[in-house]
Amino acid sequence: MKNNWLLLLPLWLFIHPPVPLEGVVEQPSGKIFFRNPSFEDTPRASAVPKGWHSSTPGSTPDILPGAWGIEFAPQAGNTCIGLVVRHDGTTEDIAQALAEPLDADACYTFSINLAHVEQYVGFNQPARIRVWGSATRGTKGILLTSSPLINHSDWRQYQLQFLTKESVRYLTLEAWYGPGVIFKYNGNILLDNCSPIEKCARA
Repeated sequence: MKNNWLLLLPLWLFIHPPVPLEGVVEQPSGKIFFRNPSFEDTPRASAVPKGWHSSTPGSTPDILPGAWGIEFAPQAGNTCIGLVVRHDGTTEDIAQALAEPLDADACYTFSINLAHVEQYVGFNQPARIRVWGSATRGTKGILLTSSPLINHSDWRQYQLQFLTKESVRYLTLEAWYGPGVIFKYNGNILLDNCSPIEKCARA
């Protein structure tokens, strides 16, 4: 009789399915999730949100809304970030160590929401982002892809796709000037809500 519980176990599991442990999230295979993908943190100027860092020391983003008096509603969550480009050729960026490295010689894609603020304390011209991949922290490494010039003041989602020439451990999102620009200028771009990175079929 003492082994009868083995016969009743399947029925008990059907009635009482296992409950996931608190704080444990099952992640779909084949996806690499950003930490803090919507840049949530306390709004303030010249600060990096939790889970991110800058590849350019002393040149950090702004956590919006609220920094510099800029009130721009985020696309997701409570905050987003603003990056600027400057007339002296310096730019701002934000980077992260990926949960697992991207394979060499592979195709990847992810989406991000982008916008532009018409009045950003003098940094008012439109900008775009460039995506860099590297094996070590603090270096931009290899240019992977770029967004179009973002000159709209509403949030729009952009799908970014790229090929990796080598293994990538760190991904950097850098504000950059418009295509073909010769003379640098003061501009801005807003970022929010990155999707997970996924492999894609090569063309």
